Amino acid sequence: MSRPSHHPLAHHVDEQRVSKAIDSAETGTTGIIEVAIVPHFFGDVHSAAQHAFKCMKVGHAAHRNGILFFIVPSRRRFAVIGGKAIHERAGQQFWHRIVREMREALRSGDLTSGLEQGIREAGQELALHFPRTDAG
Repeated sequence: MSRPSHHPLAHHVDEQRVSKAIDSAETGTTGIIEVAIVPHFFGDVHSAAQHAFKCMKVGHAAHRNGILFFIVPSRRRFAVIGGKAIHERAGQQFWHRIVREMREALRSGDLTSGLEQGIREAGQELALHFPRTDAG
């Protein structure tokens, strides 16, 4: 997880809690979850998230089941991007639910809890469609 040190809201992210949430969410699935917290930039957040998804490990998940949480604290904006397979299997309601729950937490200024909730939801959905087996 990367995070800038210069934006005040980014300082409120508890990296240990977020890393623990990712580890916990990934234990039951072959899916990959990543978080990118980026500094302010001009441009479309969703387009930047799609570009980051393609460049990061999450975009190269073997089963096309990676999920990226792309957060821009300075703009209070975020995007959740999923690989083709998880996007197709989870359905649009899943994505709407994650965004709604994260938006509520972010509005209250609790970025860490919002990320934890989104990561937990993502892990449950990934485990449902892409469970980890004894073979890995």
